[in-house]
Amino acid sequence: LLVTTGAAATKTSEVFAEALRLAQTDRALPKYFSHAPNLETVAAVNKAAEEGREREGKAQELCSDFFLLCMVFKTRPGPPTEEDANFDHVKAAKLFEDLSPEASEASLVALCGLVDQMLQQGSEELHLPAYLRAVMVMLSHPGLGELGDFEALKKILELVAQLHKTKGTKEILSKWYSQLPMTVLEGRLAQLQQFVTLSLLEAQGDGFTLEDVSAMGQKDGLARHIRNALRLMDVCWGANQLRLEHQQHWRTRRKAQKLRQQGQLLEDEAALTLPVTQFHNDAVNECEEGVLKHDLKEVLEMQYRGQYFATIQEERRRDFGIIEFPFVLTPVSKVRMLNIESLLLQREEIRRNMTLSVILRGGLSENPWLVLKVRRDHIVEDSLRQLAEVGRDPLKKPLKIHFDGEEGVDEGGVQKEFFQLLVEQLYEEDYGMFERVDESRNFWFNKNSFEANVQFQLFGIVLGLAIYNQVILDVHFPMAVYKKLMHGTRANLGLHDLLDFQPSLAQGLITLLEHEDSATFQETFGPLHFCVEYEWLGCLQEAELKEGGKDIEVTFENREEYVRRYIDYIFNTSVERQFNAFRNGFDACISGTLFRQLFRYDELELLICGSQELDFRALESAASYQDGFTSSSEPVRWFWEVVHDLTVEEKRSLLQFCTGCDRAPVGGLGRLPLIVSRAGPDSDVLPTVHTCFNHLLLPDYKSKDKLESRLRLAIQHCHGFGLK
Repeated sequence: LLVTTGAAATKTSEVFAEALRLAQTDRALPKYFSHAPNLETVAAVNKAAEEGREREGKAQELCSDFFLLCMVFKTRPGPPTEEDANFDHVKAAKLFEDLSPEASEASLVALCGLVDQMLQQGSEELHLPAYLRAVMVMLSHPGLGELGDFEALKKILELVAQLHKTKGTKEILSKWYSQLPMTVLEGRLAQLQQFVTLSLLEAQGDGFTLEDVSAMGQKDGLARHIRNALRLMDVCWGANQLRLEHQQHWRTRRKAQKLRQQGQLLEDEAALTLPVTQFHNDAVNECEEGVLKHDLKEVLEMQYRGQYFATIQEERRRDFGIIEFPFVLTPVSKVRMLNIESLLLQREEIRRNMTLSVILRGGLSENPWLVLKVRRDHIVEDSLRQLAEVGRDPLKKPLKIHFDGEEGVDEGGVQKEFFQLLVEQLYEEDYGMFERVDESRNFWFNKNSFEANVQFQLFGIVLGLAIYNQVILDVHFPMAVYKKLMHGTRANLGLHDLLDFQPSLAQGLITLLEHEDSATFQETFGPLHFCVEYEWLGCLQEAELKEGGKDIEVTFENREEYVRRYIDYIFNTSVERQFNAFRNGFDACISGTLFRQLFRYDELELLICGSQELDFRALESAASYQDGFTSSSEPVRWFWEVVHDLTVEEKRSLLQFCTGCDRAPVGGLGRLPLIVSRAGPDSDVLPTVHTCFNHLLLPDYKSKDKLESRLRLAIQHCHGFGLK
């Protein structure tokens, strides 16, 4: 079956032995083989790539022969494994570079024919590394990204889509891509982004309404092609995440730290990563909600029918895949989708209550708002009692706050102060719910807290309510909390998380792991046992890291287990009761939604806490003016000159004064709708604000000095909504 001549047939040849294994089958020809494999052609293709001769003919021959795709461009003798594709991307690039347009087209036509044959035969065996490598070589053809009808790319993406559904195959491809140079990964991603962008722009025509999107998605299989492109982008995303894990691993960070101490920088190609912004697609995010609304509608209907991405048949899908693969969405787009979903859920709740009201002949009256009436000096108790009474479903309604004895109408500003006061009180030492970690200026759950679970559950509800009401909170948690909120027991927290949270403790554990001399280990670190000591009510307590841990000594051999169990104790077992209640409260707000499908844990922190990067130039560009003021009015120009000269802390105070929060919303200050109005002629009156609407009322001061002094005085007093 295997065609060869002369010395190539020797049994000692590793390449020949691999080819025999690849071709061995009970069939007349192995699956995906159109003719008897020729071992000599493997050497000829490799030679053409190395010497640059006969490249055009060999490129076409390679693209039409599955056996060649499996065997060429090896970095070493031997087959690929799940860990290593054994693929020399430089040789592949040399073979395909500078092909004439005619030769490139001919090789792509040959590739299309081969892929058609593979699709007809089914992809059941392609997940094997020996065969899967052929797909890796196919994707290295630079002509796939050339402008045109993208027919060859669409064919290969169809093949990748089938592989993507096979358990473990995506992970193998991601592992392989993570080992290629960053430029290769970046080029593959750019190729796919171009395909998605041009396909959408070409298809949208003059309109991009919901109806237009639905129709264009089915035209020529556009939605399917884009889903397939996103599946390959998902492979790239997985590769980038593996690189990120390597970059954040404590060993990599420790190595970089040592080099910095010597005045050097770490040069580790495997630690380079693509920023997440390179995965965002402008055509999707700037479509005026057409694609966003369409996919949200399709996915919600899919879920209503009890189906999901992994279970629905491909031919029945009508969505573009942006919810299944949300890395293409910016945080701003995700928030828009979250708001749309929230409105749809609220409308469905209102419709349900109206139906019940008709059935019960007016016996049921439902408030479309979640209204909390609280006393400032009993804000925690009042909030707990009322939230316990309403149950889960009303938590997704828009929130209205009424402070007892105050006449302020809540158009947004009152609820901002409610959240601020509530969070401040829950953080207070009197409650004993959290401990401050001075090193990182974060708070962590108090493992010795006497507070009932409902207090922690309330804090979780507060986070969820703030997200759905788009209120930024002044909370200070390490990233580990957001990982645990999003992933639960799958959060997989480790030393790199502890480095950001308790760096001194983490450095001590790293020193333990880096110790190289087993003979001096006990002398250096002993005596250590599998237990942790902590203080409780003035007494020293012990917590075992494993059963009988206080009697098990830490040795050079078991130190990794000790570190692993110590970290698990800190992040999980010591605060299990407190965190579970906290997460249950959070889940009460987001359960039954697409929240966890859309957002990453780092985006959760951005949603809750806002951005600390304050670009006041962007705020100035986005501001609007009313009641006689324009951007060229003298007091307006003075105002912005004063603002830009403020210190960082003074700018935060100004933002707190104008909006009720000292951080930027998702998308930055350029997305904050600040309004500046003329509040009468020159006077000694201080500037005032309607924080509900981010509306600054500025008198028509006659000098810059007066404006600055009045403004600085005003921003020092920004609490309370009493009208007197």
